[in-house]
Amino acid sequence: MTRLSLSQRLWILLLLLVFLALSTSLTANLLGARNYLEQQLTAQNADTANSLALMITQQQADRAMAETLINASFDQGHYRRIRWTGADGSILLERNNLDSEPSAPAWLPQLLALSPPPGQANISKGWLQAGTLEVQSDIAYAYASLWRSMLYTVLGLLLAGLLTGLIGSLDIIRIRRQLDQVVEQAKAISERRFIRIQEPAIPELSRVAQAMNQMVERLQGYLHSLSNEIETLHQAHDTDEVTGIAKRKQLERALDNLQNTEGEDLNGQLLLLRVAGLSEMNGRIGGQHTDNLLKRFAAELAQAATCHQGALAVRLRGADFALLCPELSSSDADTLARTLLQQYARYPQMGLCDQQEVAHIGITSFNGKDKLSDILSQTSQALAQAVAQAPNSFCRLDHTVVHIHSEQNWRKAIEQACRQRLLRLDWYPVVDATGGVLWQEGMLYLPASESAAKVSALRLLSHSLRLGISQQPDLAALEQGLQHAPSSCIAINVSPASLAHPDFNTQVHHLLNKTQGIRVNFEFHEMALLAHWPAFLAFSHGMQQKGHRLGVEIIGHDLSLVAKLAEAGISYLELDGVLTHGIHQDQGQQAVVKGLLQMTTLMGINLLAKGISDPADARKLIELGIYGMTGPAVKLHNDEYSLSSQRS
Repeated sequence: MTRLSLSQRLWILLLLLVFLALSTSLTANLLGARNYLEQQLTAQNADTANSLALMITQQQADRAMAETLINASFDQGHYRRIRWTGADGSILLERNNLDSEPSAPAWLPQLLALSPPPGQANISKGWLQAGTLEVQSDIAYAYASLWRSMLYTVLGLLLAGLLTGLIGSLDIIRIRRQLDQVVEQAKAISERRFIRIQEPAIPELSRVAQAMNQMVERLQGYLHSLSNEIETLHQAHDTDEVTGIAKRKQLERALDNLQNTEGEDLNGQLLLLRVAGLSEMNGRIGGQHTDNLLKRFAAELAQAATCHQGALAVRLRGADFALLCPELSSSDADTLARTLLQQYARYPQMGLCDQQEVAHIGITSFNGKDKLSDILSQTSQALAQAVAQAPNSFCRLDHTVVHIHSEQNWRKAIEQACRQRLLRLDWYPVVDATGGVLWQEGMLYLPASESAAKVSALRLLSHSLRLGISQQPDLAALEQGLQHAPSSCIAINVSPASLAHPDFNTQVHHLLNKTQGIRVNFEFHEMALLAHWPAFLAFSHGMQQKGHRLGVEIIGHDLSLVAKLAEAGISYLELDGVLTHGIHQDQGQQAVVKGLLQMTTLMGINLLAKGISDPADARKLIELGIYGMTGPAVKLHNDEYSLSSQRS
């Protein structure tokens, strides 16, 4: 009993109660029936004896007439014996029934013995005593009646017991369902998924659920307040006060991070935008109206950035803005510029400005080897040419030839690479502060061929997302990782958009079931994660049950997401290089990382950093308490990965 669950105990108690109730009711009913029959037989014996004795007395104890009366009564009733004993003790007349066939089982008389006393009456002849008449009923018929009564009683009690058991079972199922909800919540909290449940109707369980719900609410409230503080700090440090988009140094970090990304040959587009005649307009319409114009201008730019993987909207200074779009083709960048200019051209009709000329855009292509100063110089020249052209126009000026295929060619190339299993993984170690390798992270790429150059992970992701086929390279990466895993723990990047594909979960489980002994860390990017939040929660729960883990990479666009991740039960949070580049000399970045460390500690998860290219940044992150990191700065001689020698 000590090892039984609560539901098992309830089942046993219910069965015991039903059994006790049935046995008690049956016993009481049978004893009552036996006593009743015994009383009835006793009364019958006495009545028969008195009536026969009276009739015989009326016939002056005539022996012939007495025999006739006794035979008639004996044949019509159920009697075992009728006997007339004389005054001297001799038997004058006697009838016995020795052929009675009992219809009740033989054990019943032993269990419920019937012992009705025989009925006796005196017979007189005038004033003289003529003897005694004794009548004894046949109890075999009483036992048959008792047996039928017992069967009916047992049947009725069984039906009542079944009905009681059914009602009790339904109630136990309801209790168990509510208990399972409480257990599931406790299990979720142990898995770092801080969820709330509806309080059960059972008072005892309700108090437990209420206490856990209050704990989760307090924790989530505290995490949200912390995330708001960190978001405020981040915005004050890295975003423009008027427009709310990133400052110039964010653009510098992003480009530097792209240039230092391991194994990536990156290309992209930079759009430089300028609000026309901002100073003069400010004098005409006033500072408040000018700020409204800049806010709307920046909001349009930020909205455009959300539509492209890795894009960043930046306010450089005054009237100058920039939009960084890694892995965007020239034709798509030109289309984006036209769309933005069409939106800006409506500002005069909207009352945001008092002139028809609103903005100009300069565009240039870049690759991972270009310096920021060269890229901005090239884009500035393109912007100058656009300003010299018609109002609300753009101009492209490229010195780098970027070979970008059409969307149709990209679809064909990606699908063919996945179908023919041409994609490969480059492995990069994720190490802890002592230099121990935590796991190997795989970065997907398409190897170079005779007709095409190597295609990086970011380029594959950018185009597969735009084409809506991100699940194909994600599954290919998982398959490659499981087949060629360099260690027992690996990390694979997964796009949140892949979760929307109906067969993605099934195929992931199929691939994992084929390979044993390898633990996979599935890493998701924060971009578009909220758009697929229910699917992400379900995927997280399913992977944790199989012993795998989840991580989320954040770039700082929405730090409030960190608090919401408490519901998902992730194992670690990974900082993009944009948040850590130059952190050894940036107090604001250090404060943000400290706040994130405090949040992850409360959530029971680890904080990691990726893309660390400066040993000084690595040392500062270790000093702050980061759990692990990856990037060029952690690579040492002899293919050993450590940070320990870099601290000296």
